[in-house]
Amino acid sequence: MVEFIIYTDGGCSGNKRGANCPGGYGYIIIDAGNNILRRGGGYRINVTNNQMELMAVIQGMRALKKLLDREYGGAKNHSCLIRPDSKYISDNYEEYLPTWKRNGWRKSNRKPVLNVALWKKLDALTPEFKAFKFSWVKGHARSKFNNMADGIAQNKIKEAKESIINSV
Repeated sequence: MVEFIIYTDGGCSGNKRGANCPGGYGYIIIDAGNNILRRGGGYRINVTNNQMELMAVIQGMRALKKLLDREYGGAKNHSCLIRPDSKYISDNYEEYLPTWKRNGWRKSNRKPVLNVALWKKLDALTPEFKAFKFSWVKGHARSKFNNMADGIAQNKIKEAKESIINSV
């Protein structure tokens, strides 16, 4: 039985032009009764969309672990479902991560895995929970909680842009 769900979203402005964009991420943590327990997000400069998607999952998992350790007897006693709207996250985690690890964090073509530092952080968090699973959710659709995570990510992208302007 899934006890806690984390909805995540990440993105960046100008991602189609390549890397080095201002990006943001957001997450919503709910319990089995759809009660919002935590929400959060952040921004980075000089990132890609996929990096922000990974950051959303990592930071959401860290926030849930902290909550469970503090208020629910520890993360190892609870299951967690991650609902990203990024197939990059769900597909790569489910299908390729074990192979990447066996191959020294290289893909089957021997090229290095992109965003390897973030994938390693995500991989290190998963044993902290009793059970852990990904389930993709279509972005910008009818998922109230995904749309909330997207709203946080979009606000953080705006903050990132403002920080660039203010630093000039």
